[in-house]
Amino acid sequence: MTARDIKNLTLSAARKRMKKPKGKLEPVPLEEMNSPEWMTRAYMNNRVTVMINDNAPMHIESNGRMDFGVSAIQVMVRQHDCKPLANHWRVMQDIKNEIFGPESVAIEYFPAESQLIDQKNIYWMFILPDGILPLIPKKQRQSQ
Repeated sequence: MTARDIKNLTLSAARKRMKKPKGKLEPVPLEEMNSPEWMTRAYMNNRVTVMINDNAPMHIESNGRMDFGVSAIQVMVRQHDCKPLANHWRVMQDIKNEIFGPESVAIEYFPAESQLIDQKNIYWMFILPDGILPLIPKKQRQSQ
Protein backbone atom coordinates (compact mmCIF):
# COMPACT_ATOMS: atom_id res chain seq x y z
CA MET A 1 0.00 0.00 0.00
CA THR A 2 1.42 3.39 -0.99
CA ALA A 3 1.32 6.66 0.98
CA ARG A 4 -1.30 7.89 -1.48
CA ASP A 5 -3.50 4.83 -0.72
CA ILE A 6 -3.22 5.56 3.00
CA LYS A 7 -4.13 9.23 2.43
CA ASN A 8 -7.15 8.20 0.35
CA LEU A 9 -8.27 5.82 3.11
CA THR A 10 -7.96 8.64 5.63
CA LEU A 11 -9.99 11.01 3.44
CA SER A 12 -12.53 8.25 2.82
CA ALA A 13 -12.92 7.73 6.59
CA ALA A 14 -13.24 11.51 7.07
CA ARG A 15 -15.99 11.75 4.46
CA LYS A 16 -17.90 8.87 6.11
CA ARG A 17 -17.56 10.50 9.52
CA MET A 18 -18.78 13.84 8.16
CA LYS A 19 -22.03 12.22 6.96
CA LYS A 20 -22.95 11.55 10.60
CA PRO A 21 -24.62 14.21 12.79
CA LYS A 22 -22.14 16.91 13.86
CA GLY A 23 -22.16 15.93 17.54
CA LYS A 24 -20.56 17.70 20.50
CA LEU A 25 -16.88 18.52 20.66
CA GLU A 26 -15.27 15.82 22.80
CA PRO A 27 -11.82 16.01 24.41
CA VAL A 28 -9.16 13.93 22.64
CA PRO A 29 -6.32 12.48 24.74
CA LEU A 30 -3.10 13.96 23.35
CA GLU A 31 -1.36 10.59 23.54
CA GLU A 32 -3.84 9.34 20.88
CA MET A 33 -2.73 12.03 18.43
CA ASN A 34 0.45 12.85 16.61
CA SER A 35 0.27 16.25 18.25
CA PRO A 36 2.55 19.25 17.79
CA GLU A 37 4.66 20.29 20.80
CA TRP A 38 2.68 23.44 21.40
CA MET A 39 -0.71 21.71 21.76
CA THR A 40 -2.04 21.54 25.33
CA ARG A 41 -5.46 20.04 24.53
CA ALA A 42 -7.64 18.98 21.62
CA TYR A 43 -11.30 18.39 20.79
CA MET A 44 -13.05 16.60 17.97
CA ASN A 45 -16.55 16.02 16.65
CA ASN A 46 -17.74 14.49 13.38
CA ARG A 47 -16.79 17.64 11.42
CA VAL A 48 -13.66 19.26 12.86
CA THR A 49 -10.54 18.84 14.95
CA VAL A 50 -9.73 21.71 17.33
CA MET A 51 -6.15 22.02 18.63
CA ILE A 52 -5.42 24.43 21.48
CA ASN A 53 -2.34 26.09 22.96
CA ASP A 54 -3.38 27.50 26.34
CA ASN A 55 -0.19 29.56 26.75
CA ALA A 56 0.55 31.23 23.42
CA PRO A 57 2.89 34.19 24.05
CA MET A 58 1.54 37.42 22.62
CA HIS A 59 3.09 40.81 21.96
CA ILE A 60 0.25 43.24 22.55
CA GLU A 61 0.28 47.01 22.65
CA SER A 62 -1.46 48.14 25.82
CA ASN A 63 -1.73 51.78 26.92
CA GLY A 64 0.78 52.87 24.30
CA ARG A 65 3.48 50.34 25.19
CA MET A 66 4.28 46.77 24.20
CA ASP A 67 3.39 44.12 26.77
CA PHE A 68 5.37 40.91 26.26
CA GLY A 69 4.04 39.11 29.34
CA VAL A 70 0.56 38.41 28.00
CA SER A 71 -0.56 34.91 27.07
CA ALA A 72 -3.53 34.09 24.90
CA ILE A 73 -5.28 30.87 24.05
CA GLN A 74 -4.43 29.94 20.46
CA VAL A 75 -7.06 27.82 18.70
CA MET A 76 -6.55 25.97 15.41
CA VAL A 77 -9.56 24.47 13.58
CA ARG A 78 -9.52 22.12 10.62
CA GLN A 79 -12.32 20.20 8.97
CA HIS A 80 -11.66 16.43 8.73
CA ASP A 81 -11.76 16.35 4.93
CA CYS A 82 -9.39 19.36 4.72
CA LYS A 83 -11.95 21.35 2.70
CA PRO A 84 -12.85 24.97 3.57
CA LEU A 85 -15.42 25.40 6.34
CA ALA A 86 -18.79 26.29 4.86
CA ASN A 87 -20.22 29.32 6.71
CA HIS A 88 -16.93 29.48 8.57
CA TRP A 89 -17.84 32.44 10.80
CA ARG A 90 -20.78 30.54 12.32
CA VAL A 91 -18.71 27.37 12.73
CA MET A 92 -15.93 29.29 14.52
CA GLN A 93 -18.46 31.10 16.73
CA ASP A 94 -20.08 27.79 17.70
CA ILE A 95 -16.68 26.24 18.52
CA LYS A 96 -15.73 29.28 20.64
CA ASN A 97 -19.04 29.09 22.50
CA GLU A 98 -18.90 25.34 23.08
CA ILE A 99 -15.32 25.23 24.41
CA PHE A 100 -14.80 28.66 26.00
CA GLY A 101 -18.35 29.87 26.72
CA PRO A 102 -20.71 32.24 24.93
CA GLU A 103 -19.39 35.36 26.69
CA SER A 104 -15.73 34.77 25.80
CA VAL A 105 -14.24 37.04 23.13
CA ALA A 106 -12.06 35.72 20.31
CA ILE A 107 -10.33 37.30 17.37
CA GLU A 108 -9.59 35.57 14.09
CA TYR A 109 -6.18 36.00 12.49
CA PHE A 110 -5.81 37.36 8.95
CA PRO A 111 -2.09 37.76 8.11
CA ALA A 112 -0.48 40.21 5.73
CA GLU A 113 -0.75 38.86 2.18
CA SER A 114 3.06 38.53 2.07
CA GLN A 115 2.89 36.16 5.08
CA LEU A 116 -0.11 34.17 3.91
CA ILE A 117 0.23 30.40 3.90
CA ASP A 118 -3.09 29.03 2.70
CA GLN A 119 -2.50 25.39 1.85
CA LYS A 120 -4.50 23.38 4.36
CA ASN A 121 -7.76 25.26 5.05
CA ILE A 122 -6.74 25.81 8.67
CA TYR A 123 -8.46 28.53 10.69
CA TRP A 124 -6.99 30.34 13.72
CA MET A 125 -8.59 32.31 16.52
CA PHE A 126 -7.18 33.71 19.74
CA ILE A 127 -8.94 34.08 23.08
CA LEU A 128 -7.36 37.07 24.85
CA PRO A 129 -7.42 37.90 28.56
CA ASP A 130 -10.24 40.21 29.67
CA GLY A 131 -9.49 43.87 29.01
CA ILE A 132 -6.84 43.33 26.34
CA LEU A 133 -8.99 43.55 23.23
CA PRO A 134 -10.29 47.09 22.58
CA LEU A 135 -14.07 46.80 22.56
CA ILE A 136 -16.94 49.27 22.49
CA PRO A 137 -18.02 49.85 26.11
CA LYS A 138 -21.21 48.02 27.04
CA LYS A 139 -23.21 51.24 27.58
CA GLN A 140 -22.28 52.48 24.08
CA ARG A 141 -23.30 49.16 22.51
CA GLN A 142 -26.70 49.32 24.20
CA SER A 143 -27.37 52.84 22.90
CA GLN A 144 -26.52 51.98 19.27
